[in-house]
Amino acid sequence: MNKAAMAVVAIVAITAGVWFGSQQNKVDLSNLSGFSFPQPALLKDIDLINYDSERLTEEYFKDQWTFVYVGYTKCPDACPETLLTLNRINTLINEDQVNEDQTQVNTLLVSVDPERDTPSHLKDYVKFFNEGFHAATGTPDKIKHFADQVSALYALPEDRSDPNYLVDHSSSIVLINPDGAVQAIFTPPQEVEALVNDFELLNTHYQSS
Repeated sequence: MNKAAMAVVAIVAITAGVWFGSQQNKVDLSNLSGFSFPQPALLKDIDLINYDSERLTEEYFKDQWTFVYVGYTKCPDACPETLLTLNRINTLINEDQVNEDQTQVNTLLVSVDPERDTPSHLKDYVKFFNEGFHAATGTPDKIKHFADQVSALYALPEDRSDPNYLVDHSSSIVLINPDGAVQAIFTPPQEVEALVNDFELLNTHYQSS
């Protein structure tokens, strides 16, 4: 075999090795309980207020995983139930070290009801579920801008004279990756063990990509 032929064989072997290695590292996401975006979109121009009355921008989401839930504190059922679920997920991932590489994982409640959900009230509310939880709200247009980017739907009633008015809203859990991009969306029903397993797969996929 001449040198040119030997060079071609070497290139083919290297290419095959790289391809095989990439296939070996490929994570199967076909059985996720939610939907993972093949090309996650970065959050842009986020301008909310956190529970310490400080500005919360897209920079908050960098270098950590964040489970996001869009709702409000006066919600009678879906919001508290989901925050209880997120507490159990958070405990399994962060405290029981399911997350082997120790990537930071946070949880953020974004309230669509700023008239009643003041920053201090939001802080008391989320800390009841988990001391590590965060919360934010903002002006109506800034909230909508954020909600649109995470595919969250909601509708406040036009007449809000009743102090106990209800807000219609979707109940998805959204996972933001450490780049600050929308990685996955989990619609109800949301099972703790399934979402923890999904997080492990998505984290492995993210780390290997």
